[in-house]
Amino acid sequence: MEKDDSLLRFTLWIIVIIGLGWILSIGSTLIVPIIYSIVLAVFLNPLEKKLRKKLKIKWLTITLSFLTLIIPFVIISGLFSIQLVSIVESIPSIGDAIGKGIDKLITKVHEIIPLFQFNKADIIGGENQNITEPLKALGKGLASTTSILASLGMTFIYAFLFLYYKESFNNFLIYQFSKRNRPEVKEAIAEIKDTIQAYIGGLGIVIVILSIANSIGLWLIGIEHAIFWGVLAGILAVIPYIGTLLGGLLPFLFALSTSEYSWQPIAVIFYYLIIQQIEGNFITPKIIGEKVDINPLFAILSLVFFGSFWGIGGVILALPIISIVKIILSNFPETAPYAILMSSDVTSKKGEFKEIADYTE
Repeated sequence: MEKDDSLLRFTLWIIVIIGLGWILSIGSTLIVPIIYSIVLAVFLNPLEKKLRKKLKIKWLTITLSFLTLIIPFVIISGLFSIQLVSIVESIPSIGDAIGKGIDKLITKVHEIIPLFQFNKADIIGGENQNITEPLKALGKGLASTTSILASLGMTFIYAFLFLYYKESFNNFLIYQFSKRNRPEVKEAIAEIKDTIQAYIGGLGIVIVILSIANSIGLWLIGIEHAIFWGVLAGILAVIPYIGTLLGGLLPFLFALSTSEYSWQPIAVIFYYLIIQQIEGNFITPKIIGEKVDINPLFAILSLVFFGSFWGIGGVILALPIISIVKIILSNFPETAPYAILMSSDVTSKKGEFKEIADYTE
């Protein structure tokens, strides 16, 4: 009988996962802005609460909260606009330079490891592909932002409304559960809010620190467009594990082709390796802390899962979503083992699986 129950439970989980995947796939244009808006609303909630103590008009406090976030972003964007314009104008030459850098890298690899034979087509995907095409597409994307602005506009509208009706949504969620489970639900909601606020706020600080550090480092090495490459690498930090690697690869290839001195590309590699170690071991753990307590296996699976449905937007949302799922699972005895399995210190919690099983039997 117990085996039948286990098989039924496993089958139900499979059906839920398949159904969830189908919904995520067909409803991405609606779901993604809503998720971003919820994250934004939760992040702005503490600021809106503080403003409400001084101003009693709800729509005004919410508007001021948004302006507090938007104005610094606009100022920073303005400071980098000249650099960005020059980058867009020179995108074809940068693409050619990166292509030459790849050629030089391939030549060096062939000289060092003769048995390891490959060509540029293996890297950029076909004989007729041109390394400048993705960069030209980036330039067109920067010039044509209608769909991005529309999605961003809907995200802000949803976030405004979520903040405006937050008490109603909060009570609605709590009272969907029995009185016995409501304390756990309240605890889960509070923990989810803390996790989102810590992650988004901390990630923003990490991006700023990395952008400044990368720009200064590349400028000292003597790489052209140091601010662009530095900020790009900082922004790519939103992609766990591979973001810093991608952020360092492009300036390395660019330096490999354009630098006056042969030591400059090598310096770029060493600099990004050092920055990656500092960011991974000191900056991110100290700023974000242990709020996102997910082991690398489930973190990578979530990146692949959500990235396959929503692209780069899904990759950015993957860690917050999987962290929220873990928090929800951890607050109920029936699903607590799944939360333990997802945690970063699962190897030290092996005995807890038996304790939970004995408790629920």
